[in-house]
Amino acid sequence: DGPFELKAEGERSGAAVSKDVLVGEVWLAAGQSNMEFTMKGGFGPVMDFDARREACKGRPIRMFRAPRRTDSDPFKGDRPIAWDAKGTWRVISPETIGSVTAVGYSFIDTLQKSIGGAAGVVDVSWSGTRCWAWMPRERIDAHPELKAEFERQSALIAKGEVKKVNKPVIRCWNNQFYPVSKMSCRGMIWYQGCCDSGLPDGTHVYPQWLSYMVEEMRREMGRKDLPFLYCQLSGWGGQNHDPARDGTRPKLREGQRRAQKIIPNSAMAVILDNSEYEIHNRMKGPAGDRLALLALNRVYGRKDVICHSPDYRGVSFDADSATVRFDINGSPLKVGPFRETMFWNAKSNDVIRIVRHAPSKGALEGFVIQGGDGRWFWADAEIVVPDAVRVWAEGAKNPKAVRYNWGAQGFGNLYNEANLPASCFTTED
Repeated sequence: DGPFELKAEGERSGAAVSKDVLVGEVWLAAGQSNMEFTMKGGFGPVMDFDARREACKGRPIRMFRAPRRTDSDPFKGDRPIAWDAKGTWRVISPETIGSVTAVGYSFIDTLQKSIGGAAGVVDVSWSGTRCWAWMPRERIDAHPELKAEFERQSALIAKGEVKKVNKPVIRCWNNQFYPVSKMSCRGMIWYQGCCDSGLPDGTHVYPQWLSYMVEEMRREMGRKDLPFLYCQLSGWGGQNHDPARDGTRPKLREGQRRAQKIIPNSAMAVILDNSEYEIHNRMKGPAGDRLALLALNRVYGRKDVICHSPDYRGVSFDADSATVRFDINGSPLKVGPFRETMFWNAKSNDVIRIVRHAPSKGALEGFVIQGGDGRWFWADAEIVVPDAVRVWAEGAKNPKAVRYNWGAQGFGNLYNEANLPASCFTTED
């Protein structure tokens, strides 16, 4: 693993030596602000900051941060920047750990503890970015829905309406990803979706967009099977008290859930149980840890590691209830803890109390059921076999649909025995 000295020498340019070089596992991290969020983030340190800082002493971990660049402008038809990755590697220590990506560090921290040896992350994230900002201009032009959005933003820029659009965020492919696209890495971790959560049809549109992006990144890196591990959106905002309420955020999460089924060699970490009212929550440790579980199982062959959350598989109905079945991936369903409170954010530390909605104070929370007359009800639910849940509600006769954790936040408590939460879902489509 090192450390080594790396010497480069040319006939006309002379020689240069870089010291303290490690050789080991490298992962690429990308996405928007919740990936960019540092260990000592703007709303206070991550929840487990002190423990991670103490445990980082002497560890063979390096973190590279690529600064935001705007050199290449696809609005003007500029070509992407060739291999020219600005930035520096940070040697992780108690003094430097606060300035690196929290999800990225938590991921590599947990991974390195398990596999040993040197490990590092190259962080190219950029806050406020849409999914399609990470695609080449040619791919955007090839899809009518993407091209229409690109042209809409181009028009806003041309009019000088800069307050309505964050102009640099379209430049991510040209300036952030492409300069590192020829590096060798084990895989990619991704946390994005907040800026696409307003899509009216995120359930169907977002998985297509994400699949385009992954396909382009893999092609450019010369790895058709490059592992792609990503976070489903956590919650932000208030609690939903209307069982019939629909919204764009759960639709986006449903799109993310479906994306792993159409993107080869991909997997999603469910983190909806880790949230605050503020969109940039401080619970970044579990997000990185769950991504690391996926990597250990899917990439490093640790089949003893349970890494997948329970995932909706199908539903059947009778006159009074619905039976929802799950892919449990080797870990039976269980009733997990119900969160009684959540924080606003670190600056205010206001505590928000969570209201239970199950009509009979049942063990499981977060389910709603639609009766044959179209009305939605907060539902009772119980685990009936290791991979199935029965759902019912008084008044919901001849039910026809079930939703779980369907809101801006999610307070459902369906887990597996490995303490991984079930993804939100709807049976409607």
